[in-house]
Amino acid sequence: MSKLKRVGNYIAAIFKLGRTERMAKETYRNMQTIEDRFAGWETRERQLRNGVKQMVQSETQALMARNAELARNFTELSRRLDQILRTPAGEQPISTPADPSDRDESGIGAVMDSFYHRLENKYRGTTSDIRNRLRIYLPDVESAVIRTGGKPVMDIGCGRGEWLSLLNDTGITALGIDTNPVQIADVQEKGLDARQGDARSALTDAEDNSMACITAHHLIEHLPFEEVLWITREAMRVLAPGGVLLFETPNVRNVLVGATSFHNDPTHLHPMTDPVLTVLFETVGFHPIETRHLHPHEKLAEFMAKPGFDPELANLMFGAQDLAILGHKPLQEA
Repeated sequence: MSKLKRVGNYIAAIFKLGRTERMAKETYRNMQTIEDRFAGWETRERQLRNGVKQMVQSETQALMARNAELARNFTELSRRLDQILRTPAGEQPISTPADPSDRDESGIGAVMDSFYHRLENKYRGTTSDIRNRLRIYLPDVESAVIRTGGKPVMDIGCGRGEWLSLLNDTGITALGIDTNPVQIADVQEKGLDARQGDARSALTDAEDNSMACITAHHLIEHLPFEEVLWITREAMRVLAPGGVLLFETPNVRNVLVGATSFHNDPTHLHPMTDPVLTVLFETVGFHPIETRHLHPHEKLAEFMAKPGFDPELANLMFGAQDLAILGHKPLQEA
């Protein structure tokens, strides 16, 4: 091949390489443009999805608030109907618990009060233990007191007064109610405001919108469901807007609690589960509602760490021993 032809081939190859390079650069620019467009589409799609999600969440919250408002209106109507049907005027409804003296003609009531005081002292835990468990609720109560302008707390079934003492130490005004005169006497000796009486009479005597919180720790499992419903409904009237109703009860989803420790108290009637309590609070009109599973057994960590031991089974056996539900009375009508 002649040198001239060889040079021509080199020149042709150079031109081809240049065209190839230009085509490659143009193809790269086109691909970059397409990628930018896709990125823009993805951004717009993400923004649209987030907008739809926020809109759905907003509408859902508005619907829940509206349903809670309707439930509160229904609750208030039912309460007024009860008052109208109560005959003769001023007499307590038939379901009102009997006066403690009615069951004490043979002295059995005094024995029962003493027995229950001993039972709690032996199996419920030390006063210090119970105070430490109840500290978890202090932020909720403090927030409710602030929202309601410093209104007090009513503790129904105050027992030995651990919660009243804790509130008092925090500077929160609190009143305790209990039917057991033995425990009330002990609590009063500590300088706390505790009064003998039942939940129905205490709430009936309370003024509208007068409390920041109404609490009941391990009380509702001792009462007929109709009484728990009445307390929940009446609490809606007594709580100030922004106030909180708090129930704590044994968590029978824990197998050991449901099968054994729940029955160590002969005055327990039946367990109260979180689905039941949630629907009850919704029916009365509390919103929002929060459930908490608290106080796992000390052996939970040990069994969770066992090789091959099913974590779900460990939680069923040694998980949360107590259930709490907190319902808020809305600050204003939706």
